[in-house]
Amino acid sequence: MISLVGFSQCVPHSQAIGQWKNPEDQFSEGYRQLESWCHIAKTLEKGLVDGFFLADIHGIYDVYGNSRDAAHRYAVQTPGVDPMLLTSAMANVTTHLGFINTYSTTFHAPYECARAFSSLDHFTNGRIGWNIVTSYTHSAEANGIGKMLNHDKRYDRADEFMDVVYKLWESSWEKDAVIQDVEKDAHTDPCKVHEINHIGEHFSVKGPHMCEPSIQRTPVLFQAGASKRGSEFGTKHAEGIFMEYPRFFEDAEFMTNKISKLRKQVSEHGREPHSVKIMMAITPIVAPSEKEALEKETWLKQFNSPEGHLALFGGHTGIDLEGLDYDTPIENINLEGMQHIALKWKGKTITQMLSQRPPTCVGSTKQVVDRMEELISYGVDGFVVHPMIQPQSHEDLVNLIIPELQKRKLFRTKYDHSTLRGNLLGSEDGLSDSNHPSAKYRP
Repeated sequence: MISLVGFSQCVPHSQAIGQWKNPEDQFSEGYRQLESWCHIAKTLEKGLVDGFFLADIHGIYDVYGNSRDAAHRYAVQTPGVDPMLLTSAMANVTTHLGFINTYSTTFHAPYECARAFSSLDHFTNGRIGWNIVTSYTHSAEANGIGKMLNHDKRYDRADEFMDVVYKLWESSWEKDAVIQDVEKDAHTDPCKVHEINHIGEHFSVKGPHMCEPSIQRTPVLFQAGASKRGSEFGTKHAEGIFMEYPRFFEDAEFMTNKISKLRKQVSEHGREPHSVKIMMAITPIVAPSEKEALEKETWLKQFNSPEGHLALFGGHTGIDLEGLDYDTPIENINLEGMQHIALKWKGKTITQMLSQRPPTCVGSTKQVVDRMEELISYGVDGFVVHPMIQPQSHEDLVNLIIPELQKRKLFRTKYDHSTLRGNLLGSEDGLSDSNHPSAKYRP
């Protein structure tokens, strides 16, 4: 069975820059309203989706034209609210849907991180995941929330960050530390709560953890870094790796080689190669017939903001494309941003890049699911489904795509577990598997 994760960001629109102008999109204002997000969560749970992934960034994209004006003008992931504050509300109207929150190892402390995710895992009864990011916006540093290190150093720091949170989640509290013995007037046995006494290059954390153990202890871990250093980090720690490559839609050999390499890296870390779900980003434009889907695509394209996509590209990569002819190849590659995005467009023209932003899959329900099934045959475990407009794109996933997947016996017809790790990875107790690096800290 494949895995499916819905995607969004707490901004007027996510990756489909310009759709805030679309009169059918309800999130140009709805992104600030709890009821809008709760509607999406209930919709995704109706479709038996594994989880709802909420992206996030720190700072405003200000590379394009050496200014933040384009980001504001075209609503390029701004204005934005904190997605983690939505999770409890959405969990309160659902029972099985997981929630994957983006959280930076560069701009937060590990002690704070551990408490936040343990709290959410308690509040959701074990339905929390963490999309681990190292962040890439220099504008965040200017706001005093942390120093922006160079690309590889950010991952070095993140590796130690993970050691700290694993210790807090897995070894600080024994599973039976909370005794609630009224006669002895003892809520917790202090002998079963331990300091972690971590001292490293980047962090000194005494502990103990503030929270008693949650159902999953360590949240389900996701990561999307596709650079050499990012892949090394992801294959060591992640249980789900998100990938977005336009070439996946046109180059089967590239795709199978990339997935094989990732699984080999997972194995080199002492993990079972298929213990990590490899998830491909996909943006479907789907309708009952191909004609309707193509008409929908034409309708959506009229709201596109090309300059807004250039501002997004600049924010992701650190490359300023302002003033260049759109037929000019992109050659000025800065490797301090999101390296995989920069490198995959090297030598391509701006026009070519814009033609695939966002990378869509357009067709009838049958055609879209045929394409998904083809991608699965190349080694993909599932999909992170990006919306064009909200909530309609999520409704199309649930009402059109998922029934066809179920008809082909490619997707579940009921939830089998109560935790995110159970539904995504089959874990019976909700804990990470014995070969995951968190497990070595578990008593």
